[in-house]
Amino acid sequence: MTRQLYLLAGCWCLMFRMLSWNVRGINDLRKRDVLKRFLRDWKCDLICFQETKLEDILLSVIRSLWGQHFVGFVFLKAAGASGGILVMWDKNTFNLVSSS
Repeated sequence: MTRQLYLLAGCWCLMFRMLSWNVRGINDLRKRDVLKRFLRDWKCDLICFQETKLEDILLSVIRSLWGQHFVGFVFLKAAGASGGILVMWDKNTFNLVSSS
C-alpha cells in the first residue's frame, strides 16, 4: 500500500487512517474477534484503544489483533477493573521516537 503526501500550508502531510475506540474491555475472546475483523476491514495505520481493562498484554495478542508482524505498540495497564490504553501502529508508516 502506498501512502500519499500532500503539500498543505507549506508542509508535507502524510495521509493515514487512525482509529480511537473505547472498547470497554478486550478480555472476552468474542469481542477480540469482532475487533480483529473490524481492523482488517478498515486497514488502519494507527489505533488507540481506551478502557482495555487489561493488566498485562502479550505480543501474540497484539499481533493477533493487528494481523501482521510489522506492528509497534505501547501499553498502559489498567488500574483494577478500569482503565488501560493500547496504542498500535503500522511500523511501515510510523516510528516510535520516545516512550516513558
